[in-house]
Amino acid sequence: MSRILLPFFLLTLLVSQSAWAPQTDIVSDILKETNAFRKSNRLPPLELNSDLNRLAETHSANMAKGRVGFGHGGFNSRDAEARRKISGIRRFAENVAQGAESGRDAVTLWKNSSGHRRNMLGNYKYIGIGTARDRKGRIYFTQVFAG
Repeated sequence: MSRILLPFFLLTLLVSQSAWAPQTDIVSDILKETNAFRKSNRLPPLELNSDLNRLAETHSANMAKGRVGFGHGGFNSRDAEARRKISGIRRFAENVAQGAESGRDAVTLWKNSSGHRRNMLGNYKYIGIGTARDRKGRIYFTQVFAG
């Protein structure tokens, strides 16, 4: 019986820790995993940009609160805002995810989807990352890219 309870206890502990991981840790993980993926494809790392972070955070919060559906609603507004905030932007893209439990899991989902993968490997200089939790604790992830 102790063999069953111990793994269950450890699994519960791990799940509860990841469910309440600080959002800054999740953002750091996404940045680290995305840049490692780019490096493995001989691409330069992306620079985290605070203006893009705010765009991504707002979109994740809006999805988590049900203000917009899960997806890319309002994409054109985020694109226009990025172009206003960062001079010289010619390209803008976005990835969203829901259902992942960590930043690493979200990046894995994106790597395994051709469109999301293309965005992560695109000719961009900057990245913005935002996450938000809904009332049930589910995390909504947004990555935006600009170059």
